[in-house]
Amino acid sequence: AVVSTQSTGLLNMGAYTDYVQSHLVQAQYWHDPLNEDKYKKHSKFIADVNQEVTVNAQYKQNLMRVSNITFVMFNKDTMVVPKESEWFGFYKPGQDKELMTLQESDIWKQDKLGLKEMDSQGRLSFLKIEADHLRVPEAFWTDEIIPRLKA
Repeated sequence: AVVSTQSTGLLNMGAYTDYVQSHLVQAQYWHDPLNEDKYKKHSKFIADVNQEVTVNAQYKQNLMRVSNITFVMFNKDTMVVPKESEWFGFYKPGQDKELMTLQESDIWKQDKLGLKEMDSQGRLSFLKIEADHLRVPEAFWTDEIIPRLKA
């Protein structure tokens, strides 16, 4: 869905308050591309786990213990904006139009989470599905996801 200017304004005003960050899980996923400093300072979840403020070596160690990871991008997603963030992509710094891929990000270049190493070992998969957010047909689970869980 297209987020209205009014809705975006409300998110920008309140998403990074301590109360909202502590009580509304969706706000913990909010990354304001036009205000990186505020995002990094006040995000209680996503900036932390993505190692965008400080690096916690334990996060990388834990993720590296996973045998494989499959990222699924929903091409008709009306929930996640930009949908490319389902593959760790996001807007290039300071604007909300031009995108960068995971491979162009510091998370990848500095291998903060171990994703680059896992990819070099064949442990990452990137799938696309012509569906809305989490609207996964049974055949996609059977044909694409379950075989990767068994790998």
